[in-house]
Amino acid sequence: MRSRTAKPLLYALLLSLFIHLVFLLSPNIELSDWAPTPPLTVEIQTPPPAPPVAAPRPPPRPKPHKLAPLPAAPIAAIPETIETNPEPAPEPISDPTPPPQPVPAPEPTPPVAQASITTRQAFPTRIEIVYTVHRGDQGIKLGTTIHKWHIGGAQYLLTSTTEASGLFALFYSGRYVMTSKGNITPNGLQPTSFWIQRGQSADRTEFAEFNWDSKTLDYGKSSERHNVSISDGAQDQLSVFYQIALTAPHTSGLRFALTTGRKFNQYTYQVIGEETLDTALGKIKTQNLSRVTAKIDSNEGTDIWLAINYHYLPVRFRLATRGGEVLDHWIKELRVEGKNIEPQSEEVAQ
Repeated sequence: MRSRTAKPLLYALLLSLFIHLVFLLSPNIELSDWAPTPPLTVEIQTPPPAPPVAAPRPPPRPKPHKLAPLPAAPIAAIPETIETNPEPAPEPISDPTPPPQPVPAPEPTPPVAQASITTRQAFPTRIEIVYTVHRGDQGIKLGTTIHKWHIGGAQYLLTSTTEASGLFALFYSGRYVMTSKGNITPNGLQPTSFWIQRGQSADRTEFAEFNWDSKTLDYGKSSERHNVSISDGAQDQLSVFYQIALTAPHTSGLRFALTTGRKFNQYTYQVIGEETLDTALGKIKTQNLSRVTAKIDSNEGTDIWLAINYHYLPVRFRLATRGGEVLDHWIKELRVEGKNIEPQSEEVAQ
């Protein structure tokens, strides 16, 4: 145990002796110049906290540029009203198809033998006549026809509407409508326009336009138009009934240039005589006229009975068609100036 601890001690002693010998034997070394190096001290400091980072501010908005105010206009320079200049209406598009040129009528229309209506009793301004339509002399009711007459100043308007009724309504659908309008002159009616509509099809619509300045008549369908020359007294299929009534009583035959919208011909009416009819309004005294056709083999014809005591209004008329069918119209109701004419047991004079 003693030998183990002696060795280190011996080594330490020998090292100390060696150091002392070195200092003693070295003359150039002065102890007074040597100073121990001060110990190195390390001071740990906590860094100050970093300042908070501010959020970036949006760039300032540019200030609007203010315009200098305009000088106010003097009041005298401001117009009180504003005048507008509308654009001119476009010119109508002309039909590239030239209109048909007037052709002479089959024969000139002679003046109608009639009295001036100014010498007659004033004609009612409003009339409505309801007719019952029968087939031939069989008494079979087919439907109803209504005539409406209206006067406004020096102009007239006429309408006729026919509708089938009962069982025949299943076979004859739609309405048969005629319209006539024009002027009232000292010599009676002067139609200017006429339309006729057979059913609902546009192809079954005919028209007639009277141009009294040029004495021409334009008639037909929109797809098939005709133009003829006319003279005073020409009538249409509906106006002729009331032209005859306005110019009655008649002592001699009448001759008309007449259009149906589908054709244009000359027709002559002859006086048959007086006849008393037993109608829904009682017994009515009438003057009977019959249209004479120029064609010997034609079955077409018209008979009219004018009520002598009811302004010579047509209380019955019978039409014979080209196919031989006869449509007989008998008065059922009569309204004059909005008042109903009641049935009478005997003919009543007005």
